[in-house]
Amino acid sequence: MIRSRFALWILAGATLATHAAAESGQVRVLCSNGIRAAVEQLKPQAEKAIGRRLSIEFSASTVLKKEIDVGSAFDLAILTPGIVDDLAKAGKIVAGSRTNLASIDIGVGIKAGSPKADVSTPEGMKKRLLAAKSLTWTDGGAASAATVAMFKGLGIEDELKPKIVLQNTPGRPAQAIAEGEEELMFAPVSEIGTVKGVEVLGVFPKEYQKPVIMTAGIGTQAKDAEGAKALVKFLTSAKAVPAIKAAGMKPASKN
Repeated sequence: MIRSRFALWILAGATLATHAAAESGQVRVLCSNGIRAAVEQLKPQAEKAIGRRLSIEFSASTVLKKEIDVGSAFDLAILTPGIVDDLAKAGKIVAGSRTNLASIDIGVGIKAGSPKADVSTPEGMKKRLLAAKSLTWTDGGAASAATVAMFKGLGIEDELKPKIVLQNTPGRPAQAIAEGEEELMFAPVSEIGTVKGVEVLGVFPKEYQKPVIMTAGIGTQAKDAEGAKALVKFLTSAKAVPAIKAAGMKPASKN
């Protein structure tokens, strides 16, 4: 009887160890849509490089922050710098783990096949905006502040207000453009060019361009902090550069 119980204890211990190993073999990532194209392309290489599977949830940085605020578990978060800093101050992200991965220009998206226009100068952008029937972007998204600032800088904020359609669902602006519901969208170019039926008209003029930075941070309650560190190391390595550039981004400095 004693030997049988001992054997059961050993079996139970082995089962728990197996489950623990399985959990440690998966890195949970909360990732901004801004870098989604590159991360999806790099996922197979990353899993092979770090020896772990990746469980990734993509959404807007603001949406993912809300999830973290209410207790969503994660090993690594890839969000905008301000949000990563706020989460670090709140004790949700290890402050010393902050690492920049890529920078992305903000651009204008149109339905594929639509007439082109030069929006590289303030004059060209102003002309195109005034001619548009509707303008859309994700409310609180990465492009929001820069877009509003550009409208003000061009001196046409009041004229454009009736045309603005704010979207509450991440990814909805591109869908609205592809379906012909709206005319122009504003977002990081990495979110525009990868959507079927939507293409990049151009990036904001340099006077109003405010590149979005994608920043990684390791969770203070991470179950696999080492896996998260290994993933950051891979995403900042030379192997990740081609995918980052192909997605319309530039490799960023680490801090």
